[in-house]
Formats: sequence, C-alpha cells, structure tokens
Amino acid sequence: MKHWPIIFAALAAPAAVLSDTGAAAAARPTCLLQSDLVMLQHEARGFLEFLKSGADPAEARQLQHWLDDHPEVALSMQLRRTGMEGFEPITMQLISQQKGLLEIYRLHGLAKAGASAERLGAAALLEEFASRIIPLPCDFTPLENLKDSTAAGMGRIKGLSQETAIASSFLVVVLGAAGAFLAERIARRQRRRRRRHPCSLPCTLQCGPYRLPAKLVDISRLGAKVRIWDRSGTPLTAMRSEVKAMVPVLGEVAAQVPWQTSDYVGLKFTRPLSQEDLQALLQWSPRTAVQPAAAAKPA
Repeated sequence: MKHWPIIFAALAAPAAVLSDTGAAAAARPTCLLQSDLVMLQHEARGFLEFLKSGADPAEARQLQHWLDDHPEVALSMQLRRTGMEGFEPITMQLISQQKGLLEIYRLHGLAKAGASAERLGAAALLEEFASRIIPLPCDFTPLENLKDSTAAGMGRIKGLSQETAIASSFLVVVLGAAGAFLAERIARRQRRRRRRHPCSLPCTLQCGPYRLPAKLVDISRLGAKVRIWDRSGTPLTAMRSEVKAMVPVLGEVAAQVPWQTSDYVGLKFTRPLSQEDLQALLQWSPRTAVQPAAAAKPA
C-alpha cells in the first residue's frame, strides 16, 4: 500500500530522538521564546530608526508582521509557562507602545509618529528591554519558582519526560496513519460512486405535466447525462429543479436537474443507485426484455 513507506518512516522518528538524548536534554522552551523577544527588539529598533530617517518604509511592515504573528495573550502565556513572567510587564509595555506608534504612523504619517516616539521615550524603553533580554543565555533558568505563578494558579507547568514525549509522538503517528488510511478508503469509495459508464439506453423524463422521450448517454451511481430526442426543432424549455426519470429495470427514479443545455440534461439522483441496480441497468438490452406472446391465429 502506497502510504506504508511514509508510515514506517514516521514510526522511526522516535528512535532518532532516543539516540540523541544529549541534544534533547539541552533544548529548553526558553530558547525559542528568547529568540522571539530578541527579534521583537530588532524589529522595533528598525522601526524607530525609520521614524527618524524615513529611509526604509519596509521596517514598519516587518514590525507589524511580528506583532500579527505573536498575539499578546499567547505571548503572555508563554512567558508564564517558561517561568519568565518577570519579563512580562516590560514586554507588554513595549508591544503596546509599538502598536500605538504604528497606528499613528498609519493615520497621521511619519512626522507625527516620530514626534510621538520621542515624547513617549520609545528609545529608552527599547534599550531597557534589550539590556534585559539579549544577555540571557539560551539555557536560562528563572530563579523564582513560586507557587501560583500562573494565571490559573496551578504553578509552573512541568515539562514532559522523554518517555512520555516518545509515547505521545508514537500515538500521534499511529492515529495519523489510521486517519490517512481511512481517508484513502473514503476517497476510493467516492471515486467508485462517481465513475461514469457510457451507455445508450432509452428513458423518459417526467417534468410536471410533460413527458419527454430521451436517451441515457452515461450514468453513474450518483447521476446521469440524458439527451432529449429530436423534438422537430422545438427548443427545450427550462426544466424544474426536480424531475422523474423512467428508466429500464429501475422504473421511476427521482432526480434533480443541476444543469441543462439545448440538447442535454444533467441528472443528480435524489438517492444514489446501488451497485447491483447500476450493473443490472448496464446489462439490460431490448433483446433481454420480455416480449408479449403472439396472438393465436384462427385455424
């Protein structure tokens, strides 16, 4: 089966984690968060320099992109979960200030935003933020380990053990493989139901009081394409959304008309045909139909 090589490769990933325990032990959740905060000060510094010189308008867009990618609520939760809640006030203050300056720049232009930055002491706040964040090592461990330090009052969130992380990743891989297998089965079933079979079978369309002789051109379990017989040059009027098709073997089949041209009508069956009914219809021919017995001639 074509999905199994991918599944086996994914199942091998936890083994690779086991073989590199040193690297896993060195990784800390604070590293990525510190990197994001350092990038914040970098983008804010570029924006303030732009407000002074007007040299690179792209700095405003880059800062806005960072703010869009890091919602304040999610960032606050990260700071608290990693024990860096001591940096939360100045981080939120810097973000709020930069958002305000961006809005002033958008509404009133470069000069007004630059004057506001000087009045609010934006450069001084940025320097204080940078002096606290940039020197932190990647394996920084907060000194405070206070109870009830999270907003929910549950204390610091403990990290997962290596065994738990591997078991969780294995479970995710298995569930993903099962989902992919199920999705493939469903898609295959849908393709079978939508498969159209060319044919040339007589039928009749009942549309309100009108009965139109027609011919099935192709058919699937979900619908059919029907050609209306020659009507002596009379244009085909628009059909209602619901019709009934009189089909050999099947009898009356309720359907809807999703599309229509001058010669053809598309049918979507109200209830899909069974595979048995479809096969019986495709095998039907006028020669297999029961013919009435010939009348007896007088002697």
